[in-house]
Amino acid sequence: MLTRFFGKSNPINYLILGIFIIAGYLGILLKTPLVVSAYQIFLHVSFIILSVLSMWLLDFIIRKNSLTKNNTYAILFFTCFMGMLPVIFLQPKILLANAFLILALRRIMSLHSDKNSTKKILDTSIWISLASLFYFWSLLFFVPLWIAIIQKPNTNYKQMLMPFIGFLAIFSITTAYHLLVNDSIAWIFNWQETINLDFSKYNSLSVLVPVTVILAFYIWTGMFRVLKLSAFFLKMKSNYLLLLYVSIICVFIALAGPEKTGAELLFILAPVSIIAANYIEKFEAERSYETDAIEFWFKEALLWLVVILPFVFLFL
Repeated sequence: MLTRFFGKSNPINYLILGIFIIAGYLGILLKTPLVVSAYQIFLHVSFIILSVLSMWLLDFIIRKNSLTKNNTYAILFFTCFMGMLPVIFLQPKILLANAFLILALRRIMSLHSDKNSTKKILDTSIWISLASLFYFWSLLFFVPLWIAIIQKPNTNYKQMLMPFIGFLAIFSITTAYHLLVNDSIAWIFNWQETINLDFSKYNSLSVLVPVTVILAFYIWTGMFRVLKLSAFFLKMKSNYLLLLYVSIICVFIALAGPEKTGAELLFILAPVSIIAANYIEKFEAERSYETDAIEFWFKEALLWLVVILPFVFLFL
């Protein structure tokens, strides 16, 4: 059963999920017109590796900050949600921006520890600024960064100002690059992307159905998380609340994008996957079965649903 298989952290789990991502990438690639060249092959291999590394990095963040128990539910959700929306693999800028934001998330979630706080804040602001070069509205990720700074112990005004230093560093380097290469700073005027609320592409079943499923998971498990916050210790509660704030900001990042293809939902997949994993792991598989068979089979059915749907959507 899936609850028992992914309820453990075994190397085979990572191998299976890595293969799943590669299969999803190749599946959507075969459905689109291909330009075969050494450069294109290099690009596709690079983005396949980036997609797999994003999954592994998310798992590292989870384990480092004890965001779930010792299982692989979160990366299972993350992988399957990506498979439901294979259009994600056709948007290299979104893949790159999301990878940088996951790196930023790693630092944000570690701010509960007061060790090397200034360095962590600077690193986070640099990752967010780099993400904004590929997807402008990634800059909204500074909001959870400042929330994390306020929540951390021994906050001071220098740490509150540190994100501006990281941003200005990337901004200055990028401007200098364009001056040297293009003899122009026109990139600044083209940097900000117009907010587009045209959701006409969501009329396609291949986009509408997976988006509905992912948002339903987010709302259902997010409400469960809010209702159960009082049961957590104070130290854990701050991280759980922070992850909720991150998920809300990620929704706004997705909504603010210049084009609505469904690929923009990649930004919410990491926090939603962790929140969904917390819901599934509420009871251990054996204990759930003994005390509440309905609860056990409901969660088992949810896992089967997210595993099967990517194969279904591939043919829509």
